Amino acid sequence: MQYLAQFDIVVPKWPRGDARIAEFYESTAYVNRLAETHPGFVWRESEEDICLAEKFWGGGVLYTLSVWKDIESLKHFMYNTPHVSFMKRGAEWFRPINQPRVVLWWIAAGHCPSLDEASAKLRHLRMFGPGFEAFDLKHPFAPMSFQ
Repeated sequence: MQYLAQFDIVVPKWPRGDARIAEFYESTAYVNRLAETHPGFVWRESEEDICLAEKFWGGGVLYTLSVWKDIESLKHFMYNTPHVSFMKRGAEWFRPINQPRVVLWWIAAGHCPSLDEASAKLRHLRMFGPGFEAFDLKHPFAPMSFQ
């Protein structure tokens, strides 16, 4: 069985503690609970390694690394729960990133992806475009069958 790994990065316009982005930071626990109780949710990294993320992507970057049962589960969470209202406000809180900032890939059930792996997948997507190795929601790939 294969599950869907998801990784995305954002760069806040202001530092934590700034009133202009306070609502984002205040909502993260709520949004994380929404994800964790969603029927298609499998796992998420809860102890972010900001130092390693900054090494890969530069200062101030935030990220999400999670695992879902399938693409449909992730899309349902993103677009059919209160999460969508926070996504719509992203331009208020985050700097534009002019290249892919979200990557998806298939993993074996039971595998928890690392930040190193996720960063490599995002770099792969940026270099080669969508393919089975690394893709996005606009260009999804089905899991491979090994039967």
